[in-house]
Amino acid sequence: MSQKISSPIEKIRLEGLEKSFGTKTVLTGVDLVLNKGESLVVIGGSGSGKSVLLKCILGLLKPTSGKIFIDGKDIFSLSNSEKEASISQIGMLFQGGALFDSLKVWENVAFGLRQRFGTPAKEARNIALEKLNAVGLSESVADLMPSELSGGMQKRVGLARAIATNPAILFFDEPTTGLDPIMRTVIDSLIVKCVKDLGAAAITITHDLTSAYHIADKIAMLYEGKIIWLGDSKGIEKSKNPYLNQFIHGSMEGPIPVNIKP
Repeated sequence: MSQKISSPIEKIRLEGLEKSFGTKTVLTGVDLVLNKGESLVVIGGSGSGKSVLLKCILGLLKPTSGKIFIDGKDIFSLSNSEKEASISQIGMLFQGGALFDSLKVWENVAFGLRQRFGTPAKEARNIALEKLNAVGLSESVADLMPSELSGGMQKRVGLARAIATNPAILFFDEPTTGLDPIMRTVIDSLIVKCVKDLGAAAITITHDLTSAYHIADKIAMLYEGKIIWLGDSKGIEKSKNPYLNQFIHGSMEGPIPVNIKP
């Protein structure tokens, strides 16, 4: 008997997404589909629209035109409560960790549980300890303040907070910036593990190509507000796209202009 292959479950769809700020257009017609369990890394130079893309999906910015679907629902056509419910399934690891200085580590991890879902303090703390353990941190750090942690530990706390609500979608914004090579590998491995354990759809934006190869199932390159290449992470080196090749090899020669002021 042949084994039935299940169809992919679509989590996010972008159709003709555009975003402008006054006369400056940042996104110019982005189309994208991300399924449950897929990990997509978005690469591109500074100002290519990576962060704006995430902010639009998070509902923090309203697109100038185009549509964003989560679980088949156009989030900007929903009521505020329906939109909040849809976006609440997203966990986010911010660049730099973005921990609250005035809260203990466990309170940072449990912040979404307490604020969004009203989880009682004792239960929230137990979940926070479980998630800290999942990212390789012991209970001994739970009552420390963020200022008492190293940069790598702060990143891991940020990751624990991102997965605390068992989200169906995970976003990672430059997760390895400022870390040494060993800690970058640790964070990359933890991201892969967390995405796999949750079965989440994940989008990571990064300049770190080593991380991109480690984390991604698929890689997309944004240039001048458009996705100019999208493909399997294992096939990126075989691409004949001149923009992608110039970017991944860090070459000054190619179609991407390099402006160096004297």
